[in-house]
Amino acid sequence: MEDCHPSTVSGPITDAERTYAVEILVATRDSLQQSLAGLSTAQQQYKTAPDRWSIAECVEHIALVDRGIFKSLQLGMAAPPDEARRATVKVSDVFVIKAVRSRGMATSAPPQFVPTGRFGDVPTALAQFEQQRAAAIEYVRTATEDYRTHYFEHPFLGTLDAYQAVLLLASHGERHRKQIEDIKADPGFPM
Repeated sequence: MEDCHPSTVSGPITDAERTYAVEILVATRDSLQQSLAGLSTAQQQYKTAPDRWSIAECVEHIALVDRGIFKSLQLGMAAPPDEARRATVKVSDVFVIKAVRSRGMATSAPPQFVPTGRFGDVPTALAQFEQQRAAAIEYVRTATEDYRTHYFEHPFLGTLDAYQAVLLLASHGERHRKQIEDIKADPGFPM
């Protein structure tokens, strides 16, 4: 992927961009599944500190955010296209991926995405995530609207185009999959 300034990008997305988006959605789903494979309940509930999330809480958060981003993506794509609004996009596709995947800067989750145990357990949260991700993959494969003239508002990154929202969707899950791997690498992690 080439790191192009957002002012030089126009739509519609290319076949290569669509393929990349589908591949990254599939790859990040598969990586999360692999990170969770074989974990005991004690491992899923383990916290590195009282104020840190457990693996179970990370999975719940991923499922909630995936659903929220996808719904917002669909709403943005249903709105009339607006080429003039393109000028409000200030970040590149590559920046979205790097910024969201980076664990270098901690941010607080919006209240609606804070884990509360609403799915009950990791398998249920993972099933919710997998169902949502399958819908997103199918949507990206088949949506014919111009992703570059539809928009998504992100609380930290500002206005993104709909293609960048897809990249955000995949990258957010990967950010927290890395968090899961950090939890598993903690010296106190149950064996």
